[in-house]
Amino acid sequence: MTEMATGFHRETATIYQFPVGGRAGVSKFRTNGLSDLEREAREPHVDFGSWYHDEAIRDEESDRKPHS
Repeated sequence: MTEMATGFHRETATIYQFPVGGRAGVSKFRTNGLSDLEREAREPHVDFGSWYHDEAIRDEESDRKPHS
């Protein structure tokens, strides 16, 4: 007859403390003491430039022009 193990240990969830002050409390969101350049580098930005898009526009424009 085989005995079943009835006592086993399961890991419980780990509880982490939220930063005091919410997102403002996280160091990556702090901008105090940073230079203007560092502050600007941390700000979110959107970059619309892409070489492949520019190249496709140039190709399309050159196709419209009559070839000699």
